[in-house]
Amino acid sequence: MEIKLMKNGRISPEEELNRCVWMSAGVISFKLCPFNFDCERCEFDRVMRLHVSPITAKPKIRRISKTPSRLESVHANNSEEPFFTFASGEVDERFYVHPTHLWAKREYDHTWKVGIDNLLAYILPPPVKVELYRPNQEIIQQEVFGRILTEAGTVFVTAPLSGRLVQANPRLTQEPNLVQSDPWGEGWLAIIDWLQDGTELEKLYAGSRAAHFLGEEAQHLKILLRYRGISVSPVGHTMPDGGAEIKYLHQILAPKVCLNLARELIVTGKE
Repeated sequence: MEIKLMKNGRISPEEELNRCVWMSAGVISFKLCPFNFDCERCEFDRVMRLHVSPITAKPKIRRISKTPSRLESVHANNSEEPFFTFASGEVDERFYVHPTHLWAKREYDHTWKVGIDNLLAYILPPPVKVELYRPNQEIIQQEVFGRILTEAGTVFVTAPLSGRLVQANPRLTQEPNLVQSDPWGEGWLAIIDWLQDGTELEKLYAGSRAAHFLGEEAQHLKILLRYRGISVSPVGHTMPDGGAEIKYLHQILAPKVCLNLARELIVTGKE
């Protein structure tokens, strides 16, 4: 959202009013509201107020319908709080990770596979369809070349390298969930014929640098989750002790919230 400044560099009073409470609090950095900041009609505001509580206090769950929310279902399992369970781990040296959370891996001399990294997969709402450019179309690094349709909405994916799209992953037609369940492997998005511009690889992270980048991005995500009353302990409950096994965020958060988190992470990826 474009913000108009006065001569002294301050935000004008009129523009300051055109910011929802979540923008002012620093939870989101861009305009989401389609209702001209009418919070009474805003689903995002309703979900946020349902889950947000002071960090020092135990989250209060307010039932909004006869059907329990995802977060309520986790608490009903007699666990204390849902946990942040993502761990980047080591990243194979063959993978180059772009700041927008797409990766590229060399297949042959000129062809590379591309896909999404495991942090973006952890955040995504359940995927229902993957749509990419048609074969032989040119793609440009950091420009959109397709989208992942989820239960909550669309996440656009940007190319980690420039080149010509050779082939989309045929398995995703029938199994779009592979992009989430196996992002480094069978859930790859496409094969591209890279233009071999060496300067493009300099913008990507590989090996230990990729793991470090994902770790920093996970810390950024933890800050966003704190505003939603989610525990950020690195170790969660296990099934034998009555806790809930959490593999993806959509198990504990509304899909719309996960969608917004995924979009935020892509936009704010470090250069």
